[in-house]
Amino acid sequence: MAYRPQVGDIIKMHAWHGVVLQVFNKEEGQGTVLQVQTARNVFRGYPPEFIEIEAAPDRISPASRADLEEEIRHLQHMRDIGLQQMLENIREKVV
Repeated sequence: MAYRPQVGDIIKMHAWHGVVLQVFNKEEGQGTVLQVQTARNVFRGYPPEFIEIEAAPDRISPASRADLEEEIRHLQHMRDIGLQQMLENIREKVV
């Protein structure tokens, strides 16, 4: 893997984007683990996750702030749709 993420980098892994919070190097050069906060986890109320680079080195790439902001807009839109659908299913009480 040529790209080595650093703290503060925005990365894309699979279909999601996140910000690298910490980089941990395993002992004796056995690999690298990233602590990443993803947009999807923020919306789910989940903490940052740990990603082992060697598990999928070809799936991690640098991304831009615009990429991250687009994912955030998409997640906000999907949240709004879900909330609206939930509210539309409320049966009004008859008094």
